[in-house]
Amino acid sequence: MPPRIRTVEGSCWGCKERRVICDLTSPACDKCTKIGRPCDYGKVRLRWTDCVASRGRLAGKKIPLYQAPILQKNADHHILYFENELLPRFNLSNTVPRVDLKLLSADPVLLQSVVAVANAHATYRSANEKALSLSKIQDRNNALRMFRKQLMGIQTDESNNALFTANVLLCILDGIIEPITESSATHHHLMGGKAILKQWKGVRHVFQAKYELPILMLSIFATMDLTHAMLIGDDPYFDASSWPEFGDCKPWWGTVKSDDDFLETMAILSQLSTLGHEVRHFRGTAPIGILLSIQNALEQQATRQEEVGQTKDQKAWAAFCATYRLTASVYLYRALSALDVDHPLVQQAVSECMTVIGGHDLTDKLHHCILFPVLIVGSHSLDSAQRFAIRKSIAKTASYLSFEALRSLESFLEKRWDELDTSVACRQANWWMYFDEIANVTCLF
Repeated sequence: MPPRIRTVEGSCWGCKERRVICDLTSPACDKCTKIGRPCDYGKVRLRWTDCVASRGRLAGKKIPLYQAPILQKNADHHILYFENELLPRFNLSNTVPRVDLKLLSADPVLLQSVVAVANAHATYRSANEKALSLSKIQDRNNALRMFRKQLMGIQTDESNNALFTANVLLCILDGIIEPITESSATHHHLMGGKAILKQWKGVRHVFQAKYELPILMLSIFATMDLTHAMLIGDDPYFDASSWPEFGDCKPWWGTVKSDDDFLETMAILSQLSTLGHEVRHFRGTAPIGILLSIQNALEQQATRQEEVGQTKDQKAWAAFCATYRLTASVYLYRALSALDVDHPLVQQAVSECMTVIGGHDLTDKLHHCILFPVLIVGSHSLDSAQRFAIRKSIAKTASYLSFEALRSLESFLEKRWDELDTSVACRQANWWMYFDEIANVTCLF
């Protein structure tokens, strides 16, 4: 007996599934119509799961019917990120210098450095950091390769301008954005920046530009070089007399007068650093008369700030200046006077600075720009409450800046605190040994 025919060729999918004879009525057969079932004569059977269709081995899986093309992060994207996301983190002013996209695009060395810095910072902020890390490394290597190539070529005033700015960006990349490691090239970048400045005749024109990107980069380099010099016992490039020249410009700390307390403090720090260089390599001790005159200048500034009736903004600025001023006091006592960590004068300066850091006068933006005082004062904190305040300060700043160096800074402080609690030798170590581990690889400010 021939087999009973249950389906006919061309049946709808509903009848095929139920193994019944379809009457092939279009657009819907009678059997499907009677039971209210969708009727489908399509050649390919689609199975729908949460409104997503798939077939074969993918049937039932939630795979989108359409996926938007992956955004290619080109140079323009990184430039915009650099201008709108990164530069504000290096600037206390509400007005950030605009980046000339055409000029930047015409200079491959400068462009690649901007791309490398922007990509690195964006990568560390991304939840998909591991997937993006290869691109970050490639951009950094490309920036270094192009920088070295131009450095070996014929130098002009224009090329030195671009090389210097690119060099500052590399300092930022390796000394601030990237994690602090023993292999960091921060020290070499800073030495290279000094070499470029020495042969760049147009550097004085930067001060006349006032509002442009070069003055911002120059002020960042001056500060990084100064703080680095203080840690390693080097002579900073900008001496004490240079700092008033930043007055009425638009550096990273904003527009101030040439006699502002902050510029006075930076000039004092520069003078102290030069003395530190002499003490470490030549003298052994600093002239007591010079130390007393510097201490007197710091005390006069503190008295001046206390006597003047201040608005909220003035109090915030005074607090910001005070953190750097008290850092200068710690340096004077430790590096130049060879006092131990637990000496009363050292701890008095630490205590006063911690009062400012933990107080309410500093605005959030000002608070984010006291990393060097946090490093110096935090590493000399003996009290648990002070250490808690330092941890709180770093956490607060890290959430905004997103600099990997802050994690390394916190690790350094935790290690130093353990040593201070367990080793008398650590408390008696001289300034240069005290910061030897971190001195050559960071340029926090």
